[in-house]
Amino acid sequence: MKLEPNVYSIDANVILRYLLGDDPILFSKAHEIFKAVEVGRTVVTCDPVNLAEVVWVLSSFYKLKNEQIYEGLEPIINSDGFLVTDKERYILALKMFANGIKSFGDACACATAIQNCDGRLYSFDTKLSRIPGIVRSEHLT
Repeated sequence: MKLEPNVYSIDANVILRYLLGDDPILFSKAHEIFKAVEVGRTVVTCDPVNLAEVVWVLSSFYKLKNEQIYEGLEPIINSDGFLVTDKERYILALKMFANGIKSFGDACACATAIQNCDGRLYSFDTKLSRIPGIVRSEHLT
């Protein structure tokens, strides 16, 4: 008889300690959690705000490049035991973030526009017009 995995909400600091490995004790605890996720013993659910916090801390405080953030987060988010609402949208946003959109918030807005709005996006940021699939507008059409 297989037991159902425990489900926990996960905070940004656990993800950060796991990715950064900058505190050996906290990294060990975070590694244990993610190992349990990997083998199906536990499931973690991440609020999109916490995910955005991880991206913000990695980019602003730790000065990691967008590509590095994508490479670190994508396998975690893509794992079966990591739940986040609209997972595909956030993976797309991370890809866009890694491929030239400077702000994760802008990348999330673009991913939402592409997935839910036929690419239509209200934005005053003219650079977003260059994103494939985006139809940017500054006013009602």
